[in-house]
Amino acid sequence: MANSEQTSAAELRDFLSGQVQRLTLLKRILVGLVILVCLALVGHMIYYFNMLTSMHYDVVTAESQVDSAIQYRVNLVPILVKSVTRFVDHEDYVFIKTVDARERSMNTPDALSKQLKASAGKPVQEVLDKILAIAEQYPALTTSGTFQLMMTQVTTAEAQVLTQRIDYNNKVNLYTTAMSVFPGNVYSKLFNFCNFKYFVGTKKSEWPLPAIQAERETIMDGVDGKR
Repeated sequence: MANSEQTSAAELRDFLSGQVQRLTLLKRILVGLVILVCLALVGHMIYYFNMLTSMHYDVVTAESQVDSAIQYRVNLVPILVKSVTRFVDHEDYVFIKTVDARERSMNTPDALSKQLKASAGKPVQEVLDKILAIAEQYPALTTSGTFQLMMTQVTTAEAQVLTQRIDYNNKVNLYTTAMSVFPGNVYSKLFNFCNFKYFVGTKKSEWPLPAIQAERETIMDGVDGKR
């Protein structure tokens, strides 16, 4: 009877010992799974943070390239204005020598020169339109190599501005889309990523940057001083 009770106790100890080992193993497995899930979640967050950050700076870079292209185009305008002004001033000088000043009208070189000089500070496109209107009245100006070269550079600069605008909008589209779909929308709010607006208008590009505006005024003041 005693042997039976001792055997039962030994079996019970073995059974309980096995259960403890199984529970310990299960606990380790669960802890390992929790650690793996946490690592995967952290890795996923890091991946999306890096991806959104990269897209963010791609948009910032594209925006600066748009500004650089606009600045380059506006830089060309004062040079073009100065070139045309000198040509018109020369025509004005010749005109004064050959025609009485009382016979001059708004279409004379002097009046055209004043119109051109008064364009300082105007939108770039308005200045270019005025230059083209004046150039139409001077065949010698339109055939001038310097004038043609400057107009070619302005046209190239305009195409570059358009290209950079398109590139900027494409990068904003990728960035905005990544922030709008799951789980990017969650991470963008979690990490407080800012939004960017699409370039939809032309007003911004038509106005000179402040530094360029100051440079243009300096050039035009110098031209006026020579008069």
